[in-house]
Amino acid sequence: MTTVRAVAHIHSEWSDDASWPLDRLAAAFRKRGRSVLLMCEHSRTFTEAKWDEYVQACAAASGDGVLVVPGLEYNDSDNVVHIPVWGDVPFLSQTPDIADVLAHTRAADGVAVFAHPWRRNAWRRFDPAWAKDLTAVEIWNRKYDGWAPNRQARAYAERLGLPPFVALDFHGARQFFPLAMELTLTGAPTRTTVEDALRDGRFEPLAFSRSALRLTSGVGGMALAAAEAARAVAARTVRAALNKRK
Repeated sequence: MTTVRAVAHIHSEWSDDASWPLDRLAAAFRKRGRSVLLMCEHSRTFTEAKWDEYVQACAAASGDGVLVVPGLEYNDSDNVVHIPVWGDVPFLSQTPDIADVLAHTRAADGVAVFAHPWRRNAWRRFDPAWAKDLTAVEIWNRKYDGWAPNRQARAYAERLGLPPFVALDFHGARQFFPLAMELTLTGAPTRTTVEDALRDGRFEPLAFSRSALRLTSGVGGMALAAAEAARAVAARTVRAALNKRK
């Protein structure tokens, strides 16, 4: 068995709202001790041909101790429910029906995660029957949850009977943060062994190199939640001040 640390939900210049090239991402996360990048490009600008090209680009960007795993983030027609997908899953169109995404992913033995369920209250639209086709639920999305895990999302994952997942939702340097998914592989890191580990549930969400779950409760969790609340208030204040200057 081999243990690796992966960063999940990473966007590159292949997405319409991000700009980092794949090789720059690989180098940046290598310096931070990560050896697997679970990429997650927005499906809304992809085609089947672009997906094939992208898979090849991820393979080309891999090396020197870093594996770049291709993946797509599908969303519904009004951009509420988002599902990152990894595995040998055919391209399913730019904005497919979410139930179809999950069914096709399961049929292809792929991996599907419910992303940031509290963004725009996506969890309210989620059909609990979909849980059987899911691998995990994001309980901490750096872009939307900030410096602390989403306690409601963890409780929601437990209700669905699904394991927790942590993700950066990386679009730029502001999302660098010590979150990782520790994967237990059956061999050397390859796309197959990584996707097998995800599919089989051989993973643990980490924050600051320890279990992320410890920060969903207790004194440490309360302190981090307070820090995130203060950060969010400060960020809103700064944005408001900048808007007044415009």
